[in-house]
Amino acid sequence: MATDVQDSFYRRIDAVLRSRDDGNIAWVLKDANYTRYDLNADKGLTGAKPIEGNWSGLPDSFNRRIDAALNRRDQPTVAYLFKDDQYVRWNLETDKADAGYPKTIAEGWSALPAHFQLGIDAAVNHQDNSKIAWFFKDDQYVRYDVADNKLLAGPKSIAGNWSGLPDSFNRRIDAAVPHATNRNKVYLFKDDQYVRYDLAADRTDSGYPLPTRGNWSFFQ
Repeated sequence: MATDVQDSFYRRIDAVLRSRDDGNIAWVLKDANYTRYDLNADKGLTGAKPIEGNWSGLPDSFNRRIDAALNRRDQPTVAYLFKDDQYVRWNLETDKADAGYPKTIAEGWSALPAHFQLGIDAAVNHQDNSKIAWFFKDDQYVRYDVADNKLLAGPKSIAGNWSGLPDSFNRRIDAAVPHATNRNKVYLFKDDQYVRYDLAADRTDSGYPLPTRGNWSFFQ
């Protein structure tokens, strides 16, 4: 059973949350489980563990298949977890969900287009501006000012705007993972593959996609 759970991480991941202050530690989430990952050492630190009972204060519905995660760079202890049309605010300092959640995406992210308020596929922080993030939904994305709750651009199609992505990545990106040390780089995951994207150059790095298995050691 443990092997089956671990194998599922290499077929598709749901979301990745980074530790506070752009730390090297991240949590990779898949179905009802997670693993702790060292981005700098490029290796897993634990086996698969259940979300329920280890992520304090999460609503029951968030104990399985979290859709997306986003660190708030202008407030390093704050992060968000998205599930269907709801979200929770996660405190990276106390390691628990803040009181008063979940809330609807429509309530907390009111400037998002209506179909984005029904659910988020993935989210990526801007490389330079700590207030800005990109949100992905189906075959579209938006550029969003998280601090001011303001839509800056979009929705636009992923295809043709995120340069060099394989065709399969132009719809329903599964997760985004920050590079350990280079804010210009982010990894985008889709099914059992991933690409490395250069946000500053606005293009996919050459040599991708690559298989997740054999390149990401999610487990200790």
